Amino acid sequence: MAIKLPSHLHRAPSGVLHFRIAIPPDVQQHFRIQEIYRSLRTANVRDAALAAQALSYAAKRLFLHLRQHSMSDEKKMPQTPFGGFEMGLMMELHLDDLTPSKKVIKIQTEPGDTPEIIAAAMAGLREIAPLGAAVHSIASTSESQNISAYVEPYFDSLPLEQRPNEKSLDQYRASIRTFLKIVGDKPLLELNRKDRNGFEDVVKKMPANSTQLANTRDLSIDGVIALGLPPMSLTNAKNIARRTNTFLAWAFDRHGKDAPFQLLGKLKVAKRAKNAKARRPFTDDELRLVFNAETIATGSQAKPYMFWVPLIAVHSGMRINEISQLLISDLVVIGGITCFNVTDEPDPSNDDDWPEGMLVAERKSLKTNAAKRLVPIHPALLDLGLSSYVEMLRHAGHSRLLPDLSADGRDGPGQAASKQFGRYLDRINLKDTQLVFHSFRHGVVSRLRRMDVPRELRKLLVGHSTVEDTHDSYGLVEHDYSTERKLDAIKTLNFSEAIDYAALKKRTPTLADLNKALRALQKPAPT
Repeated sequence: MAIKLPSHLHRAPSGVLHFRIAIPPDVQQHFRIQEIYRSLRTANVRDAALAAQALSYAAKRLFLHLRQHSMSDEKKMPQTPFGGFEMGLMMELHLDDLTPSKKVIKIQTEPGDTPEIIAAAMAGLREIAPLGAAVHSIASTSESQNISAYVEPYFDSLPLEQRPNEKSLDQYRASIRTFLKIVGDKPLLELNRKDRNGFEDVVKKMPANSTQLANTRDLSIDGVIALGLPPMSLTNAKNIARRTNTFLAWAFDRHGKDAPFQLLGKLKVAKRAKNAKARRPFTDDELRLVFNAETIATGSQAKPYMFWVPLIAVHSGMRINEISQLLISDLVVIGGITCFNVTDEPDPSNDDDWPEGMLVAERKSLKTNAAKRLVPIHPALLDLGLSSYVEMLRHAGHSRLLPDLSADGRDGPGQAASKQFGRYLDRINLKDTQLVFHSFRHGVVSRLRRMDVPRELRKLLVGHSTVEDTHDSYGLVEHDYSTERKLDAIKTLNFSEAIDYAALKKRTPTLADLNKALRALQKPAPT
């Protein structure tokens, strides 16, 4: 049975996937071709579907723009594949073809082109550009535009393989917004050392995330500082300066110039001492509070994931994102031992690729290559009914282990779980800033070490790299320890003195609990 590919994908005889979309007849006069057909340079449907979705959106947006701004019959049609089209003012589009062989697409702007015009043209072109191609504008005069006009072209200029992820892009944009809020959105080439001095004097007084928080982002600089909020750390200020320096260097280079200054170039941030302890494990007394059956996963907004996530963490040392993104198919049996298969691979029941329409936040990811591993499930979790819960989920048609955990956050389902756990610690009056969800992981490593579990095996279980020198690279350490040996190590995590398993077992979530949580998750947010 042939597998149906997502929209606008076509697999060539070589196996490589291509993006394919027909050019509507009413805009074909702008093209020499009848369809856009370009290699995505991958045979993986998951990767290609993401690119095709973006390309389809960009192409349709471009077609709409061509319809709205088509040239009059009297104007001579340009000889480029799709010609210069009117966007308030004329822009010459340098496009030799639409094949992956071209690495740069340049938009020649004319005097008077507004930032909005340039941004609109580049938005329509950047996704249709050949994979890996850069899309940027070339100013036709030596005069610079306002700083804000360079922001999106800066991000567009980055090759696909170098583009930051969504979280990093948000951080870069917030840093540039902070710079603009302090010095003002002036012509780029008018920036001078006076602007640098003004930025450096002010940025260290501003609170963190002031351009993102609702109560500060619309205030003036003086208004923000007048609130008297704690100022951002020197490390945050240095990061804002570093990101802005990179952006300004790129913008000035468009004019063949060097940036006239380096923001906070002389600021030295002291490194935290190697023996400083930002986090610590929970003590037995604190674990009793965390896993109190009367408080854990209780209240009007309780959900089953609030029960399982911390229990899995304390019995495995897994990271919060690793737990939150688990699929039912990630529970596997190896030699009669049930394990968590910590992986970034999709559900094998969906062929070998991510289903069409899945949110990016729902896709699995791992922190490092070493994070991919098998972790035997602690017998205590099975005694609490984890296997029965999984079967219940499977029969109900769910694919995720924690379907009640929202995946809408920028960082995936782990983001919501982390915030909820922080609120829970406050509720049970564990407000020590060294206690966070990651404290479970610290505790597991500490207990394994106290039980004389070999260092290499500890690293394998928690997903740390086992290679520290040339000696470690000989052979495969992961093959040195059987699943049985790993389970023996996991069993050394004994919490019988700190966790009342009998009381918790009475609180194991049911299908009714899950359905209630899912209904709450589907409710629209209050307006």
